[in-house]
Amino acid sequence: MFTSIALSTMLLAYPAPRDREPPDKGPGYLGITFESADEAGVLITEIRDDGPAMTSGLRKNDIIRKFNGEQITFDTFAKKIIKMRAGTVIPLEIHRGSDKLIVKVKLGVRPEDFPYPLPQQEPEIPQQELPPPQP
Repeated sequence: MFTSIALSTMLLAYPAPRDREPPDKGPGYLGITFESADEAGVLITEIRDDGPAMTSGLRKNDIIRKFNGEQITFDTFAKKIIKMRAGTVIPLEIHRGSDKLIVKVKLGVRPEDFPYPLPQQEPEIPQQELPPPQP
């Protein structure tokens, strides 16, 4: 009995180790060049051979209408990808000719030679300390 109490105490005092969170690999990367589509969404104009888009089966001239279930526009598409972490799987609703498809893409790590700059980070606003209230 003493042994089981001591063992229980040890288990509470020394919890099992947890898996560490994987290192942040930076913003997500799809590996496409795109432009605004006529109706809504974005038109894929180029696909990099080494990118996640090629691996997942996306093609030139596919139109991406939804990103993770949400309607997208030219202005919001790149921002949404960059806000996601590499390794995240995203469903994309695409239109290929007259077909509507759902393609799941695992975002990759942005290569250093990718020609497009990341958007500017918003500057942090310094916090101002207020004086203590007067009684």
